[in-house]
Amino acid sequence: MNADEGERRRKRSRKSRGTGLRTTTGCLTCRKRHKKCDEKRPACGPCSVSDRRCIFPRDSGTASASETSAQCMPRGNSSQEHQEAEPSPTPPTPTPPRVSDGFGSHIGQALPTAEEQLNVQSDGGFICSPQSISSQTWSANFASIRWLDLLANDAVQADNNYPLATGLLLPDGQTRAAVPVQNNALFVHASPALLNGQAQLPENLDPELERTAWQSVGDVVLSAHEARLFRHFADRCALWLDVLDPYKLFSSYAIRLAIQNTGLMKAILALSSKHQYSGVDASARQLRIDSDGDYEEGEWIRYYYETLQYVREALKYPSYSHSEELLATALTISVYEMLDESDGSGNWQRHLKGIFWIQRSQDVDGGCGGLRQSVWWAWLRQDMWAAFRESRACLSFWVPNKAIHDLDQNELADRAIYNLSQAINYRANVQAAAASPDGVDHAKLNKQRHHLISMMEQWKSCLGDEYKVLPTPKSAAGEVFTPLWIHPPRFGVALQAHSFAQLLLALHGASPMAAGFHGYLKMQRTLSEAVNTICGIALQLKDESCQVLSAQCLYGAGLCVTDAQKRAKIITLMEECERRVCWPPMATWRDDLRRDWERADADDYSTRDD
Repeated sequence: MNADEGERRRKRSRKSRGTGLRTTTGCLTCRKRHKKCDEKRPACGPCSVSDRRCIFPRDSGTASASETSAQCMPRGNSSQEHQEAEPSPTPPTPTPPRVSDGFGSHIGQALPTAEEQLNVQSDGGFICSPQSISSQTWSANFASIRWLDLLANDAVQADNNYPLATGLLLPDGQTRAAVPVQNNALFVHASPALLNGQAQLPENLDPELERTAWQSVGDVVLSAHEARLFRHFADRCALWLDVLDPYKLFSSYAIRLAIQNTGLMKAILALSSKHQYSGVDASARQLRIDSDGDYEEGEWIRYYYETLQYVREALKYPSYSHSEELLATALTISVYEMLDESDGSGNWQRHLKGIFWIQRSQDVDGGCGGLRQSVWWAWLRQDMWAAFRESRACLSFWVPNKAIHDLDQNELADRAIYNLSQAINYRANVQAAAASPDGVDHAKLNKQRHHLISMMEQWKSCLGDEYKVLPTPKSAAGEVFTPLWIHPPRFGVALQAHSFAQLLLALHGASPMAAGFHGYLKMQRTLSEAVNTICGIALQLKDESCQVLSAQCLYGAGLCVTDAQKRAKIITLMEECERRVCWPPMATWRDDLRRDWERADADDYSTRDD
């Protein structure tokens, strides 16, 4: 073989520059990561190695339904590995919408069956049916519609006088036709994958341009009566949501969002009206009605329906599914439902799950910052109380990723709430284990309890001067609790929450008989100190924003006292909380507490559930 022949054999044929260099565009995941894709199906090489969801563009061929659907995986937190189901690029075959008795029947997207719906386990994980669940299930659009369907069915049961019209509400009361939205945009844009950087926006979708379709053109126009309701929310209702937030984002930022968003404004008016006119006695309510000629009996129901109408239409737009406005609207409606906690219908607790779905679809948690973070903490405070009342675990499974020693004093207040939520989870686990036919796993429960005790001790060691008791006048003779003044008030209610957590751990810890006499005395001392802290702070805690959380802690303290004078004082303190904040469910809390005392005094432990 001569040199010329060898040169020809080594020389490779080269495709022309016009064709053959790239037959497809590669998968969307590799394009986003700027990686070379070998375009293998159903998952390319780079995605297989990095264990990422592999998605190919629609024009390059789509995988089969079995290849593009993802099994539901437990979602972890900052200390756990987790996988999120990514969106399928091809919309599923349309199915008839699920029929409901009211507003939910208008939703043009089928919801999963009962077997397909996700449930929360006591250990914080997720379970789902053995069948594959489409990744569309956890899209922001699905989560919002699922929450909306809950509201719609409850609203229809509440009142039938306000039929829901179509079209977005404008400030002048007219409606606006929906702006067309491309079908393929919904399944890519409204998904956790976009927020995680694992998906791309469609090139022909402009979120800011789309936002104008559901956002008010100008400021929402309010009547004089509505302006008073709006002011009532900013001055009073928003305080409950901003209780531990030093930036007061609901009373400062969220109300400005409402000025340009009809849905959030209607939710605010519904909550404000319901609180202002149903949270006082008949004579005071009549005085307010007489002084306000524009008042309409039951107007909060109309505002509630108009909120549903707006949300239903706005959910057509993917940018709304990821908006702060939707989160703030959902939380405001949740507080509205919380005012009906005393009716025993359970609507409020179920709507808390709806907000949980929306937050999960947007990756909202206690450390994401801004209004979204404030929404999460306000939601946790609600869910925490609902979980305590229902003897279940909290829905949240988020774990803080910031070390306790790196927190400032304001963040420590939020951490006290988180610790309380974990104590409520521990209580639920103890009760579930006691009812389990397999018996109690004492080793697992003791490990969880000791971990919580360590967390709480670390929290207390980081407290600064802001949490110290300030000088107060001496208590009057015969006062059963010593007044404790903590300022600012949010730090006082954080100490109450910490003491409430201590009560739960002491009440559901090791048996005093098994621990011996010293163990019994230690438990009694812990209970006494926690009760005295909660009640002593309540004596000096006049700030309206803290009253709801303070009354909840007083309820916990009431479960641990047997002295008649202390019981009477706790009831009086809860009544004062109700007068300051006009919160109707507190009357139910007091009645429940009295029934618990009656059962305890009668030694009727068979019906007790604390």
